[in-house]
Amino acid sequence: MVAVAAVLSVVLAGWLVLVQPWRGRQRYRRLLERLRHDPSARLEHYRRGIAFEWVGAALVGVLAVLAHSRVRSLWPPGTDTSVGKQIPGILVAVVAITAVYRLGGAATRRALAVQLRPVAGLLPRTAAERRMFALLALTAGICEEVLYRGFGLAALRWAAPGLGHPALIALTAVAFGLAHLYQGPAGVALTGLAGAYLAWIALASGSLVPVMVLHALLDLRILGLPLDAVPFPGPDA
Repeated sequence: MVAVAAVLSVVLAGWLVLVQPWRGRQRYRRLLERLRHDPSARLEHYRRGIAFEWVGAALVGVLAVLAHSRVRSLWPPGTDTSVGKQIPGILVAVVAITAVYRLGGAATRRALAVQLRPVAGLLPRTAAERRMFALLALTAGICEEVLYRGFGLAALRWAAPGLGHPALIALTAVAFGLAHLYQGPAGVALTGLAGAYLAWIALASGSLVPVMVLHALLDLRILGLPLDAVPFPGPDA
């Protein structure tokens, strides 16, 4: 069973690092093309994203069952019990920043348009899309943490037991940043930094729950922004 888990782990890791970044960029480009003539394309994109992420999380669950005798050693308990206390402060900061964008003037809206331009095609525009986007955000908060922090950290510890926390954080952050290749270089860098912070919390707390909450919160904040300020990307996007 452990040998099967090892093979599947290598396949999954290879997919996340070598395939998913370019597949994600291709999917986003196809979405932009479809949206020019198919208003339902965004909803379908959300649904497929939700299904794909749950399949990935389920595969991690299968791997955990197959390698059950080693999982506890790959995920030792964290020692920093104060990490969870950061979440309320981050929540306040996210709400405050969202309020600034929502209530600010023309300059603030222009800044938001520049910031969100790389993902303009993904932003929900209708009530139905907003509801599905909320499900997608919650799914990403759970499943991407299972994949990139849960599986990623455990796989690295299994493959290289001598790696310290800085290396674990850096490697999983790079993989997470590359997964957002469709957002361009700036998006890769920003999500990589966010991934590093989430990895640090996961390692310090010994739990995925805090990072799931934070990840979902950061994605859900999109619904509080004035998205009408972000124009649909042009043909050269």
